[in-house]
Amino acid sequence: MNNLNQAYSLSISYHQITVYTGSKTPPVIDWSDDDILQGFAMGDQGVSFEGINNGKASVTVTLNNDISPASADRTITIPFTHASDQVYITSVMAQVLSFPIPKGDYQLTCYTTQQPDEDLYHIHFQTV
Repeated sequence: MNNLNQAYSLSISYHQITVYTGSKTPPVIDWSDDDILQGFAMGDQGVSFEGINNGKASVTVTLNNDISPASADRTITIPFTHASDQVYITSVMAQVLSFPIPKGDYQLTCYTTQQPDEDLYHIHFQTV
């Protein structure tokens, strides 16, 4: 289990980062043309956000934090419900990060920032 409010390295592949609940096995999420245009695709117990680049990325997860990143190239907010004590984050063929997010209903926001060495993904859960 990983701690909140700390940066973790994740290798992004297939231009997507997936946030999900349930089991440690990521859901299969198919992307439609509309999903590609909006920058995310919803699936059973999860969501995949479009990644900026394939390669090294830094991921930070926060919960009910009023401080958002100073700048972001893309910000997407969606409803997110889960019935587990862990939320998982991964990309295709990457390690799985797990975070202690309590069961409940959230507004999930993915802030994405492109950087020269590695892209930044700030995943924020806000209780609704």
